[in-house]
Amino acid sequence: MMKKMKCSYCKVEMQRRHATPDCPYSYKLSGLKSEMLTGIDVYTCPKCHVEMPIIPRAAELQACIADRLVRKSGLLKGDEIRFLRKYAGLPAQNFARLIRISPEHLSRIENGHTDNLGKPTDMLIRALTLTAKQGGPEARNRLLSIANDLALPKSPKARARHENVYVLRPRGWEQQRQSRQATG
Repeated sequence: MMKKMKCSYCKVEMQRRHATPDCPYSYKLSGLKSEMLTGIDVYTCPKCHVEMPIIPRAAELQACIADRLVRKSGLLKGDEIRFLRKYAGLPAQNFARLIRISPEHLSRIENGHTDNLGKPTDMLIRALTLTAKQGGPEARNRLLSIANDLALPKSPKARARHENVYVLRPRGWEQQRQSRQATG
């Protein structure tokens, strides 16, 4: 027996339809323009026309869409970049640092106001997405740490006073920053 649903706005019973290839559900919640779903139930309010899809295994659907985007030929569009960034769980400011553009420029790209990205950056976005998701929380946290390091101001004088030192610890090699006196 199917559960009856009421519109949370109008408080009237919603009508159920099953999304089919002839009448698919436009998955606008993804933030993408052309994603359509079939095989799900969609409830529609007859009064205000609000739609409520029932999307089982939503995380699997997101992974399926991300996989298609990562594998697509041609450059990614702004909405696709935003989808992959969110799928990877990377905040816009950190993501912008990782691909070496300003957060404002990333916003213009994601919102379709400019498409000034080249092939290398496009490929980097795909690689970051795969790394963040397939590498699990550890990889995502490492990417966020790298983004935070990229945000630190680095003056030429500060760089001249430091050298990179690597120390062997019981758990493996670590980089250690060691100050030295500036000469000159």
